[in-house]
Amino acid sequence: MDLLFVYGTLLPECNLSISTQFLKEAEFIGHGYVFANLYDLGDYPGMVLDMSQEHKVFGHIYRLKSPEKTLPLLDEYEDINPSFPEDNEYIRTVIKVISGGREINAYAYLYAKDVLPLIKIPSGDYLSYLNVT
Repeated sequence: MDLLFVYGTLLPECNLSISTQFLKEAEFIGHGYVFANLYDLGDYPGMVLDMSQEHKVFGHIYRLKSPEKTLPLLDEYEDINPSFPEDNEYIRTVIKVISGGREINAYAYLYAKDVLPLIKIPSGDYLSYLNVT
């Protein structure tokens, strides 16, 4: 698997050093969305799948040039510790992404903690939310 769906701080518009580094190792494929809910975690968002398929999270799809090299770096950025998965804020998993009217499978980082105390981002678009808040 070499596709990755990004919806938050890895987007190039966030201009973070990690997104700049990530983009050197990836090729932009297109825009897409996932049936999910997006939450404000302070300095970054978290996405949780929506089985009702009523809400969408919008993002970009990238093809990783070297997934075996890039994914471990992204896991580290997302603070994923395989030794203590119960402590991880995110999990990396394969999800279905809609792009150009078709479904594709891609990796994504899903928020793994309780969302009750969090503020939901109703638009599902992190970049437009940043411009509003």
